Amino acid sequence: MSTLKVYSTPVTGSREIKSQQSEVTRILDGKNIKYELVDISQDNALREEMRAKAGNPKAIPPQIVNGDQYCGDYELFVEAVEQNTLQEFLKLA
Repeated sequence: MSTLKVYSTPVTGSREIKSQQSEVTRILDGKNIKYELVDISQDNALREEMRAKAGNPKAIPPQIVNGDQYCGDYELFVEAVEQNTLQEFLKLA
């Protein structure tokens, strides 16, 4: 089984990014979906890995990946929650 990863950073001046990251983890925790939090502030290689998987050199957290499959960013995550398609979005279905 692939590991669901949420790329995030505690080091940001953006309240919006902090809020988005905590909302993603809160929803996943609330649905008992296991995930690994990847702190991109610890290592530039992790930031580059996140951006490569997202296919966007300017991607910012939170970004969600399941194994080698890119799921999406915060906006796509919220859309999936609202449309009740979170399992499919996270490539768990």
